[in-house]
Amino acid sequence: MVLAGPSRRRASQLVLTGLTALAVVLGAQTPGHARTPARPAQPPSVPGLGQVASPRLARPGALPPRAGTVRVTGATPSGTGSASRAAAGTQGLNDRVALRALIVATDTADFGVPTLTTTLDRVGAGYDVLYTASDPLGTGTLVRPDGVGRYNAILLTNSMLLYSAGGSYVSGLTSAEWNILWAYERNFGVRQAALYTSYGTWPEDYCLNSNGEGGVGDTPLPASLTGQGASVFDYLTSTAQVPLTQSYVYRTSIRSGCAADALLTNGADVLGVRTTSTDGRERIALTFTSNQYLLQSDLLVYGLFRWASKGLYLGEQRHHLNVDIDDWFNTSDHYHTDGTVEYSPGWQVSGHDVVNLDAQQTALRAAHPNASGLTLNIPYNGADIDPFAGSACSPNGDASTLTATTKCLKDHFRWINHTLNHPELNTTSYTTTYNEINDNRVAGAAIGLNAPASVLKTPEYSGLGVYNDNPNDDVSPPTDHGLAASNPNLLKAADDLGVDTLVGNMSFASEVPPHLNAGIRHSLDQKIQVVPVWPTNIAYHCTTPDEETAFYNSFYGPGGRFPYWPTNRTYAQIVDYEAGMALQHAASGSMYAHTFHIANVNDYGSGRTLLTDWLSAVLGKYDSYYSVPLLNTAWPDLAAYARTRTAHFAELAAGVDPVYDRSAGTITVTSPAAGTVQLGGVAATTPGATTYGTDVTAPVTLAAGAAVTVNAAPRA
Repeated sequence: MVLAGPSRRRASQLVLTGLTALAVVLGAQTPGHARTPARPAQPPSVPGLGQVASPRLARPGALPPRAGTVRVTGATPSGTGSASRAAAGTQGLNDRVALRALIVATDTADFGVPTLTTTLDRVGAGYDVLYTASDPLGTGTLVRPDGVGRYNAILLTNSMLLYSAGGSYVSGLTSAEWNILWAYERNFGVRQAALYTSYGTWPEDYCLNSNGEGGVGDTPLPASLTGQGASVFDYLTSTAQVPLTQSYVYRTSIRSGCAADALLTNGADVLGVRTTSTDGRERIALTFTSNQYLLQSDLLVYGLFRWASKGLYLGEQRHHLNVDIDDWFNTSDHYHTDGTVEYSPGWQVSGHDVVNLDAQQTALRAAHPNASGLTLNIPYNGADIDPFAGSACSPNGDASTLTATTKCLKDHFRWINHTLNHPELNTTSYTTTYNEINDNRVAGAAIGLNAPASVLKTPEYSGLGVYNDNPNDDVSPPTDHGLAASNPNLLKAADDLGVDTLVGNMSFASEVPPHLNAGIRHSLDQKIQVVPVWPTNIAYHCTTPDEETAFYNSFYGPGGRFPYWPTNRTYAQIVDYEAGMALQHAASGSMYAHTFHIANVNDYGSGRTLLTDWLSAVLGKYDSYYSVPLLNTAWPDLAAYARTRTAHFAELAAGVDPVYDRSAGTITVTSPAAGTVQLGGVAATTPGATTYGTDVTAPVTLAAGAAVTVNAAPRA
């Protein structure tokens, strides 16, 4: 940030950071109303601004009709016929399978591949993709030379696997290949889930009759969970209404006398089914399309994978909501509804605002039991701390009572070092940088703020290689030069002061980790990791709904700087939409915090603030879908988890090999490289195991080439 006198308030860098996330595909929600020709095909993406919606994909159409059935060969009621034994490569049932999923697709244009892999990548699971248009399927595809099954979950992108070739539809699998796949599922007890299916009997019968079909646009078609569905998707609340959008939907009914259970319904129509084939294989199928950007995928694909794998997989999925409020004790620019920005005297937090924020935090915990642990993180700038302040709360106090009221309520929030004076650290000297970090610690400690020494949030994420090449240009978007262009003085000062985690920004590509919830080991200093946060479109200098609405529409309204919406948004629409994007961040499993600023905690009336309006909306949406808690993690623990995830993905890349032995009830894990991996589906008594809902995960520490065996707890 450019300094502006002793109060160090923000300069007019509206296009820098702190407004919204770049159009990063992770978890953004598509608009909830009809698209008009006036709206761009893709949302505007500006460094430091950006994400109004995720990319909009073409809706897949109907599956091509195909009569008949692929005849099942070699099956017996026990599943031990000659075809089964041939597929297994053994003389009987083989009880060992690797914890790895096989995605069976048609070709590289198959919409189901990214829909499935997005979720599996977020979890950190192992998988392979078989493109049936080009890749043959044989027994060696499914079984290793040592007789171990390669896969413990079969995921079909669609149940028919037909693709267009030469003007007609061709089956991706021959009848013989379908039988090899089915024999493998029978012999190894492996479940199959189809992301998209229709009524009919080809290649096999899912017990579905047609009740009609057709496309669904932006107006959601609600899908309800049956009792059986609530068991499969038990992380969702039993009353959840899964909103199906941008889909082609087969409305079906279950044929009388078939071994099938409805999982998802819309009125009398079945939209998801669990069936048992005539040869004893377990299957689940959904009757609508999805893509990786839709909320329905976030809500359901993990459950499909978890069911198919019986809960035995690498990685984990949990849901988080963390919030930072930047610049405590500092002064904020103040945006007015006429479009002018007040830089002096700006806006400051009052003692009343602190008391109100604490009360709102308490009320949110009580109203939303899933968020009972909600605690706000506050990155602070200590230069304006009053060292002589008392420690009494001032419910009606002005800005002069901020320090005393902060001392009074200091243990109700978490504190983060944001430097003493909030300077940009792109070119600062070692001494200046060191003092900014260290002196802020001293100032905070003097009034009892317990900020972790290991975490630093630099002003405007500066010092990490994102800056404007013209230092006098405070208006143009900054350039992402990459982490290699970081200020070396920042890295050395951070090292010398015990900082091992620097906070980055999801707006900048160089600061986005390659894997969900991992960090980035800094290329210039491997001891330091960068962990990003999500900016939002609740602007840093807005204090009231009218200000936020005016600013938002000046950017994204039809006459705005980056026009996207066909009409100006109301405040209620803005909050609802922003909360929807945050919901998808949480639904994806993202642990990264969302950043707000001090102006957003102004009590604009009856205790309401822009921040808590947003929080209330996010939590309300989450409660309507999920039964599992929203984890709220202190920054040091969040940083430690990022390292855990980084190590997990390193092991995944190295070729970690977990194998489930059904007879022994164990999972044995080996890897060519030493490290630590997350393992789901272990017994709750496993050392280090943690439980989230009904999922149990444990870290497994590995020495290169050495086997570690733990007890398994497969799901029914």
